[in-house]
Amino acid sequence: MKYLYTFNHHFMEKALCDMEMRALFGKDYQESFVHDKAIDPSSSPFLRNRLNLELRADNFEDLLILIENQAIVISDFKVVSLNDQDKNKKRYTEKAIGLRIHGFPNFKSPSIVYGLVEYNDQWYFGRLLSNDSHWRKHKQKPYSYSSSLDIHLAKALVNIAGQGIYDRKLIDPCCGVGTVLLEGHHSGYDIEGLEILPKVAEKAIANLAYYNYDVKVSIGDIGRLNNTYDACIVDLPYGISTHTKDEVIDKIIYDASRLSNRVVYVSTEPIEEKLSENMALVDSCLISKGKDYRFKRYVCLCEKNL
Repeated sequence: MKYLYTFNHHFMEKALCDMEMRALFGKDYQESFVHDKAIDPSSSPFLRNRLNLELRADNFEDLLILIENQAIVISDFKVVSLNDQDKNKKRYTEKAIGLRIHGFPNFKSPSIVYGLVEYNDQWYFGRLLSNDSHWRKHKQKPYSYSSSLDIHLAKALVNIAGQGIYDRKLIDPCCGVGTVLLEGHHSGYDIEGLEILPKVAEKAIANLAYYNYDVKVSIGDIGRLNNTYDACIVDLPYGISTHTKDEVIDKIIYDASRLSNRVVYVSTEPIEEKLSENMALVDSCLISKGKDYRFKRYVCLCEKNL
């Protein structure tokens, strides 16, 4: 099975979107693309649709014949065209497909959604999975700080770390109020958190409980962890005194690399010079947001030299 993906992003998030696409699919894309890897669009802040390419034809009329020959029987369904068309043509193609399916259309709550698209001079038809955006409910979590990661960024970080391999063991060892944990669990990853400040850890636990998410959150210092993980996500602290800043950050960078061969760091300044000799920077991007682009974060993907 191959899949056609569509995606979009705010222009200020293009670099982050590209980095996530490289982690999930091996390269960044400028427009819709076909891949043999199955990713749920709802696990990404940028993927919009995934169309299973089940039927293919050289033209629309031949596609109608193929669908009719399938003798599809479904109680309630919906057909969605992914082509950039005027409304009349879009409705015509969707209706023509619907008339070849045995059942009743349901536009509000269908049990199955079918999609069609013309792509590279070929017509395709199959089941359509769309980003349900239910993860946006995490914006209403009970506890948050002004310094907390944006859920779009947190969701992308999880995919950059996990690469869409959902049985990987992930950890956020500086989890704060649990923003990354919320997105990681919702996307289907095996993830846990650690927080050095008990009161902050309590807020993370409360945020996860609010959505009935079963995620382990421990209280302690990253330096005391001896477990190993497939990937580690670290939002490096900032706003601490200059006297201790470098020492604290250097220690966290070292300990994170000790826990995993793959680490995603988020920082307010470049960290390449702080990496140990056995860690290499393999991908990165700069995120700027807010008025006058004052919010800046560096996202760095590092791996051990094995």
